[in-house]
Amino acid sequence: MGFEFFTFGGSQFWADVFFYQKWRIQRNCVSKSYRLLDSWDIVRHRGTFEECRKAFVNYIDIYELPRQSGPMIVMLHGFGENKNIFKPLWHKALDRGYMAAAVNYPSMQCNIESHVRQLIFLLNNMEDTEEVSFVSSGVGGILLRKLFSINAPWQQKLRIGRIVQVCPPNHGCRLIHKLSRNPLTRWIFGPMTEELSEENIAKIPGFPPEVEVGIIYCRIPNKGFYAWLPERIRKLLPDKNESKLAGATDFIEISNSQRNVFKNRSVVSAVMNFIDLGRFR
Repeated sequence: MGFEFFTFGGSQFWADVFFYQKWRIQRNCVSKSYRLLDSWDIVRHRGTFEECRKAFVNYIDIYELPRQSGPMIVMLHGFGENKNIFKPLWHKALDRGYMAAAVNYPSMQCNIESHVRQLIFLLNNMEDTEEVSFVSSGVGGILLRKLFSINAPWQQKLRIGRIVQVCPPNHGCRLIHKLSRNPLTRWIFGPMTEELSEENIAKIPGFPPEVEVGIIYCRIPNKGFYAWLPERIRKLLPDKNESKLAGATDFIEISNSQRNVFKNRSVVSAVMNFIDLGRFR
């Protein structure tokens, strides 16, 4: 069983590969070991995936966990972020009757293909769920595009709801790709820095035409945190045209001065409107 205690982070080394009622099984991208976390992020078991899965089944009986019900929203953070950015949206989704899985992935440790394999594994093992929608932040939207380009069992098992991309670099991420030009920053920030050029992203297909996709572009006002960024950095951030994607159902531009865009109530409301109705307004 091992010593049970809080994890104290580790989001850049642990990838979520199973989710059920706020419990999750994570895989370490370095040691390849697994751990079971409860809804408070306390480690309840360590071992293989099968051993953690078996331990979770035992905890279902011990804590009398209810079965999942309702549509699921899977949330994917951006580069260098973690699942906690989605807390405001997560609470709003639960209030609307959705299940919500904010997924951690080690964005600065692995390449796009590895992250997509993680998502396929998680979705293939998703239980008591019939419909799944997706919300992404930043480069999480690129992972979603790659995810939908690969045939996998979850696509036959789950009905696809709607997709919302928030601040997606749909035509490449100049800021992150710039880090790959220096060997030291490329080593620090990981292999994704080399993959997010305009040329590489253009090779990733858009979403299937039958899937409703909404895109939110957050305009940077001349105040707040972003106003303190150097002009050369602000020019590297995605602009409105770089966030657009052919075939998208709806597009909205929202002024935002929050470092975490999901603390902006207008962003959260727009996301939930699209998930509910297929439009932002």
